[in-house]
Amino acid sequence: MALSEDSGLSRTKKKWIALAVLALVGGLARITMEPGKIRLVVLVLIASFALRIVLATTGSRYDDKQG
Repeated sequence: MALSEDSGLSRTKKKWIALAVLALVGGLARITMEPGKIRLVVLVLIASFALRIVLATTGSRYDDKQG
Protein backbone atom coordinates (compact mmCIF):
# COMPACT_ATOMS: atom_id res chain seq x y z
CA MET A 1 0.00 0.00 0.00
CA ALA A 2 1.58 3.26 -1.11
CA LEU A 3 1.33 6.41 0.94
CA SER A 4 -0.86 8.97 -0.72
CA GLU A 5 -0.69 12.71 -0.27
CA ASP A 6 -3.65 12.45 2.13
CA SER A 7 -1.78 10.18 4.55
CA GLY A 8 -1.34 12.96 7.10
CA LEU A 9 2.45 13.21 6.82
CA SER A 10 3.89 16.09 4.88
CA ARG A 11 6.82 15.66 2.54
CA THR A 12 9.11 17.44 5.03
CA LYS A 13 8.13 15.11 7.89
CA LYS A 14 8.71 12.06 5.70
CA LYS A 15 12.16 13.38 4.79
CA TRP A 16 13.15 13.88 8.44
CA ILE A 17 11.81 10.45 9.42
CA ALA A 18 13.80 8.80 6.61
CA LEU A 19 16.96 10.69 7.55
CA ALA A 20 16.52 9.75 11.22
CA VAL A 21 16.14 6.08 10.30
CA LEU A 22 19.26 6.24 8.14
CA ALA A 23 21.18 7.94 10.97
CA LEU A 24 20.08 5.17 13.33
CA VAL A 25 21.12 2.46 10.87
CA GLY A 26 24.45 4.21 10.28
CA GLY A 27 25.08 4.50 14.01
CA LEU A 28 24.26 0.85 14.55
CA ALA A 29 26.53 -0.15 11.67
CA ARG A 30 29.36 1.91 13.11
CA ILE A 31 28.94 0.44 16.58
CA THR A 32 28.39 -3.20 15.68
CA MET A 33 30.77 -3.66 12.75
CA GLU A 34 34.50 -3.97 13.16
CA PRO A 35 36.63 -1.25 11.56
CA GLY A 36 37.66 -2.05 8.05
CA LYS A 37 36.76 -1.76 4.41
CA ILE A 38 33.35 -3.41 4.76
CA ARG A 39 32.19 -0.95 7.45
CA LEU A 40 33.43 1.94 5.33
CA VAL A 41 31.50 0.67 2.31
CA VAL A 42 28.34 0.30 4.41
CA LEU A 43 28.66 3.83 5.81
CA VAL A 44 29.29 5.30 2.35
CA LEU A 45 26.24 3.45 1.02
CA ILE A 46 24.04 4.77 3.84
CA ALA A 47 25.40 8.29 3.31
CA SER A 48 24.59 8.06 -0.40
CA PHE A 49 20.99 7.10 0.45
CA ALA A 50 20.77 10.12 2.76
CA LEU A 51 22.15 12.41 0.07
CA ARG A 52 19.62 11.04 -2.41
CA ILE A 53 16.77 11.75 0.00
CA VAL A 54 17.94 15.31 0.57
CA LEU A 55 18.41 16.01 -3.14
CA ALA A 56 15.15 14.35 -4.18
CA THR A 57 13.04 16.33 -1.72
CA THR A 58 14.44 19.71 -2.68
CA GLY A 59 12.85 19.47 -6.10
CA SER A 60 14.16 20.59 -9.43
CA ARG A 61 14.09 23.91 -11.14
CA TYR A 62 12.23 22.11 -13.92
CA ASP A 63 9.41 21.08 -11.56
CA ASP A 64 6.96 23.74 -12.59
CA LYS A 65 3.39 23.28 -11.44
CA GLN A 66 2.11 25.76 -14.02
CA GLY A 67 3.12 23.81 -17.10
